[in-house]
Formats: sequence, structure tokens, C-alpha cells
Amino acid sequence: MRAKTDRAIYVVTGTTLLTFLMVNRVGTIGFLDPGVLIWLLYPNVLIAAILFFYCILQADEDVSLLSNSTIFGVATVLVYVPMDWLFSRKMHLIFYLRPYFLANLTTSIDIILNWVVFATLAAYFYHRLATVFQTRLTDATENPRLGFIGSAAMAAGFTGVGAAIGSVVIYALGASRLWIWNAAQVDHIPQIASVPVFVPLAFLITFLLCPYLFGGIGSFLREQHTGVAGIRCGIFIGALQFLGFLMFYIWK
Repeated sequence: MRAKTDRAIYVVTGTTLLTFLMVNRVGTIGFLDPGVLIWLLYPNVLIAAILFFYCILQADEDVSLLSNSTIFGVATVLVYVPMDWLFSRKMHLIFYLRPYFLANLTTSIDIILNWVVFATLAAYFYHRLATVFQTRLTDATENPRLGFIGSAAMAAGFTGVGAAIGSVVIYALGASRLWIWNAAQVDHIPQIASVPVFVPLAFLITFLLCPYLFGGIGSFLREQHTGVAGIRCGIFIGALQFLGFLMFYIWK
């Protein structure tokens, strides 16, 4: 049972949405510049770190899933950050409305830390859903392999859709307050709530591939180390966003 860990994940999910809603609403007041608004992101990271650390220290629950999800989140973001630098500093795909961390070398640290939270939540939800679906499908079918494959596919579907919707919500709430998409002024890029359509598509496709990223589906795919899965995830998100932008740029 992971009751405490599940509750912590729900709380962090809620505080994350609340944080970006606050950034959006407070930014409409008008007298706070992005340099001040960005500080509202730190409490969410602090809450997540405290709750995750507390859960990992629990001796009465299996906390391996949370710790592995955290490793996945860190690995994903470490791989994605250099690509985000390429998007923001060279391609002008996105522009951050505040001074950059480390003298304009990369994205601000508070946004990076929140990315780690997002990726950790996604990995945890995938594995928890896979466990739930596997239990139900194992009872419904006599073929364990089909149960593994079916549960992984269903969990990936829910996680992919959730990641796509979440990316639209988060990026839309931060738009014009923390960042601006399509700073290169490329015409004819379809948008969903001010977010270029290739962004949620990149998240959707990436997390639909969770069975490939993590492996371990019966004897069908070899299980991957959590860090390797995170590296794959970061590469896929960045590559898909780049290809999506390139497609619209060429066809403009």
C-alpha cells in the first residue's frame, strides 16, 4: 500500500495547479513584474520536496516508486534543459520574461525545478495506473503477458492525455506572465489557449511511449533503469517539439 505517498502526490498536483493559477491571476494586477512573479514558483517546489522527502523516509510503505520517479524527473529535465536553451536562445521558440539563471546560460532555476516536479508526477501516475490496471486485467484474463501489455498501454494512454492537457494548462497559465511562445513570430502555428499545438502533441506522444521508455512489460520489453527512461523522455520531448516547430516553420 502507498496511501501516504498517493496523498502526497495528489497534494503536489493540486499545489502545482494552484501555483500557476496564482501566477496568472496575480500577474493581471499589473504592478508586479515577471522578476517578482517568478518567486511564486519556489513554494511549490519546496512543498513537493518536503512531502517527497517525508514519504521516502517512511518505513511502513514501499517508497521505491516515488524515489525512482524522482530520479526519472531529474534525468528528464537534465537532458531537456540544453534543448530548451536551444529553443529559447537560438531559435526564439520561447522567450522567458525574467533574467536567466547563470548569466543567461540556461532557463531560470525555479522553472527547471518545477519541470522536475512535473516529470516526477507523470512517472508516478504511469506506474500507479499500470499497477491498478494490471491487477484488474490479470483477474479478467488468463494470459499474464496480455495483462502486462494491456495495463501498460492503458496507463500510458491516460498518462499521455493527462500530460498533454497539463502542458496546455500550465503553459497557458504562465503565458505572458512567465514566458511567451513563438517569439520568432512564425505565422500559421495552430494554438490551444495560446500554447502552440505541437507542445501538447509532444507530451502526448512521449508519454504514450511510456512502455518503451520504462520497459519491463512481461517478456516483451527489457526493463530500463529509471535514469535511462528519463534520458529517453527528455530526448523525445525536445525532439518532438523541435520537429513540430520545424514543420510549421517550413510550411508557413
